[in-house]
Amino acid sequence: MDILVICIDKDDDIGVKGGVKSPVIGRAACLDAACRLGTADPEDSDTNTIFGGIQAFDQLKAEGHNVELVCIAGHRELGIKSDRAIAAQLDDILLKYPTERAILVSDGAEDESVLPILQSRLKIESVKRVVVKQAQNLESTYYIIKQLINDPKVAKVIFIPIGLILLVYAATTWIDWPNATPIAIALLLGGYLLYRGMGLDNLFDTFIFNMRRSFSESKLTFVTYLLALVLSIMAFIMGAWGVAQWQNDLPGVLSPGLLDYAAIFVSHSVLWFIAAFLAIVIGWIVDAYADESDTLYRYLSTPFFLLAGGLLIWGSSQYILHMSNTVQAFESLVISIVLAVVVSYVGVQFANQVRQIMQYRTVEVIDF
Repeated sequence: MDILVICIDKDDDIGVKGGVKSPVIGRAACLDAACRLGTADPEDSDTNTIFGGIQAFDQLKAEGHNVELVCIAGHRELGIKSDRAIAAQLDDILLKYPTERAILVSDGAEDESVLPILQSRLKIESVKRVVVKQAQNLESTYYIIKQLINDPKVAKVIFIPIGLILLVYAATTWIDWPNATPIAIALLLGGYLLYRGMGLDNLFDTFIFNMRRSFSESKLTFVTYLLALVLSIMAFIMGAWGVAQWQNDLPGVLSPGLLDYAAIFVSHSVLWFIAAFLAIVIGWIVDAYADESDTLYRYLSTPFFLLAGGLLIWGSSQYILHMSNTVQAFESLVISIVLAVVVSYVGVQFANQVRQIMQYRTVEVIDF
């Protein structure tokens, strides 16, 4: 036997409450003991200890280890009687199941006080503490908080905004911009709330997942994803640069509104964003072609639709910027709409033509 999973019940709750005599050996016997104890006292934490031992047993078994599960109980009178009872039962188990390695499962520091007894006979490779999340004592609260902190999802929600706020505060204080601190923090929190509220975090997680998969599978999309990320950063930079330049060139008598700032940002950044999306789609097309996937035909029209959408967005921003000149604004909008429709139509026809050609070649190969 490779490993022995040991569940400790130092005050013999399984015997006193559940009527089960220890040691309990084997998964089925331990499961029955946990059910008996849980039925007798649903609030007893030793029930969860045994279930935690069953989970550890199943995990090790799935990994191919030769493992056994035992539950050892002490004595109702804690102290020397309990420790001697545990030591005697452990000696009997080791005679029956000789091994040198063990994993201890407990529900707190009290049960873990038998570690010296176990370590004098076995090499303890791990200690698994099972804490009931609903427990109200201080020890359990500490471990609940620790588990939450170690959860990546909770850590992202809590630590990222707090960390960014502290960084913004430190940066604005260091460069002696105290008046900019509340504005920067408000923008940061507002952007983060929009990011979470609009589900952009799921989009970002999907992007990262696709990057990892494309890297592990040696796909061209890994490079195109990186290119798209660089182009997106450039889009934000160009948009901000356009707003700054436009604001400097404005006469002092003019006071542009938020819509004007948004329009100038879009007009300077939209082509960069479209280029980023095009890079991703081109990677999809190349990989689909290399894999001879049927999704190739679905991707072929996507670049044309992206260009059409970019033209519409750009035309709308130009309309807003030139609203004072109605003729010029209307012309920009109409031209962008006409070009978007033409590009979309060309994309649909191109995808259909390629599909027909590929199907015709397939039929020829089959007939041959």
